[in-house]
Amino acid sequence: MLVAACGAGGAASSPSPTPAPPAPALIQVENLAGARPQSGLGAADVVYEYVTEGGISRFSVIYLKPPSLRVGPIRSARLVTIRLTQHYGAVLIYSGASTYVQQRVEQSGVPHFTETTAGTHVFRSSSRVAPHNLYTDGAGIAALVAQAGAPSVAWHPWARTTKAPVSGTQVSSFQVPISFGETPLWTFDPASGGYTRREPDTGPFIDADTGRPVVAATVIVQQVTVSVAPEVEDVSGAHGVEQDVDSGGMAQVFTEGREFDARWSQPTAGPPVFTLQNGSRAPIAPGLVWIELVPTGARAS
Repeated sequence: MLVAACGAGGAASSPSPTPAPPAPALIQVENLAGARPQSGLGAADVVYEYVTEGGISRFSVIYLKPPSLRVGPIRSARLVTIRLTQHYGAVLIYSGASTYVQQRVEQSGVPHFTETTAGTHVFRSSSRVAPHNLYTDGAGIAALVAQAGAPSVAWHPWARTTKAPVSGTQVSSFQVPISFGETPLWTFDPASGGYTRREPDTGPFIDADTGRPVVAATVIVQQVTVSVAPEVEDVSGAHGVEQDVDSGGMAQVFTEGREFDARWSQPTAGPPVFTLQNGSRAPIAPGLVWIELVPTGARAS
């Protein structure tokens, strides 16, 4: 309980208002086999995963406050990255982008830093080969957010459910069809109170710095319209992929070993809202929320 301090003459002074938290950071992290194990994902508040060209997936990793660990490997932005950055009012940190995506980043007005403009706040690690060796850390993230001068957080995060739900369908593990080339398997681990991940080609998904499994308290499979963009995305000539993260649709929410069917909607600012058939909000546990963007009609199995 807060107790007001007494000023001169014994009059109680009003407590100082709690300052609004600074803008979050959104960091692009790659998920090629050569990038694993990644660093810092387990310390994130939200991770989005989505398909890019060639069936590979990429992560947009959101931190409401800078982590103590390093984060990476950092890679390039995609079209959906811009929209996610706008939703969360975040500062975007990435290695760069194709000419078209970079133009869209500039036009969007989101505060952003590439490897070129971030200075010493991103760095190359000698323990990895390029291009899988670009990182930042908590100090670098804090410095870039401060340098950006972005507005404070103007939205409310999800209300978290600390009591295990008794409804829903009991599901101990499930596989997510992000693409033909990326189908991670998530398994509920009661000991850690969350879900651990396994990649079909490289096995358990761990943090490079801690050596421990990355644990997501809640995993959400969010169906979105996925389309091929008309613009070429990379030097191989592959076209980009667009994900509609605004129009709403179906979702599956996995928490505490149970699955809930829901619908999602996207407010003007902040994370999407997940609503059950009875109109109540889907349960979301305290901790990391991992959102898998899959094509409309695709479901975790």
